[in-house]
Amino acid sequence: MIPYYCFALISIALYAILGSKMEKTVEGGGWYDVSPLQSVIGMLYANSGTGLMRWNMPLWYIPMIFVLLLIAYWVFNKRDDLKWNILVLVISSGAAIFFNEVVELPNLPFGLETAIYMFPFFTLGKVIGSIQGKLASASPMSKVAIATICITAGTFMTIGNGQVSYNADSYGKHGFVYFLVMATLGFVIIATCTPNGVKSINYVGKNTVGIMVMHKFPILFFVGLFPLSKRLIGTYPLAVSIVVATLSVMMCLVASEIIYRVCPIVLGRRKM
Repeated sequence: MIPYYCFALISIALYAILGSKMEKTVEGGGWYDVSPLQSVIGMLYANSGTGLMRWNMPLWYIPMIFVLLLIAYWVFNKRDDLKWNILVLVISSGAAIFFNEVVELPNLPFGLETAIYMFPFFTLGKVIGSIQGKLASASPMSKVAIATICITAGTFMTIGNGQVSYNADSYGKHGFVYFLVMATLGFVIIATCTPNGVKSINYVGKNTVGIMVMHKFPILFFVGLFPLSKRLIGTYPLAVSIVVATLSVMMCLVASEIIYRVCPIVLGRRKM
């Protein structure tokens, strides 16, 4: 939780100082009308659904995953085998469906309601981990068949789904998106089959905390303080968005390296 509180305070201070210059960079594109006191309350409550975390919405993930890991520790601390994992998967999936479809949960502290919804996916990972040895020893054709089934099932699940509007983004049924997803999956499969992985991908994977807590700041620069990029995104959305996203990740990686050398605890690491 240290990275969450550190960058939450930095974000609140940034918006408090810059004020009106940040008015169009908050989620929804409206005025930033949350006072510093409300922002601090939002930081302590740690749920983006309250509307009091507009200073850095992506930070919602850290307290949610913290609660999720606490639940996982309580559930799997004394027993962690395939039968137990499958039982937990069934029960948690039923609970998530019930609370999402029948009794909608309110915005709970630390995103507890989201942790409940996400817990079945965590448990699914535990189930897959329990049979990982069998999957690893399977023949190449079996692995290809499993990957094909998963990709096909995922594709059919998206057909007719329309826009999902997840966390302020919209993902429609654009045909080119399917090609991009398939190409990305193919690249990931090839990369993960490499004996020692791909160094650049491994490096990014080891620095996801820094990217998660800091990517808001490069976006603020490009969208709020560098208006030309916003106009270019409106004209050439795909190409310019890829460039902005790439530059944002690179800026986060550079900042992470500096922080790791100066004060690594800010990003949740101890000095080596």
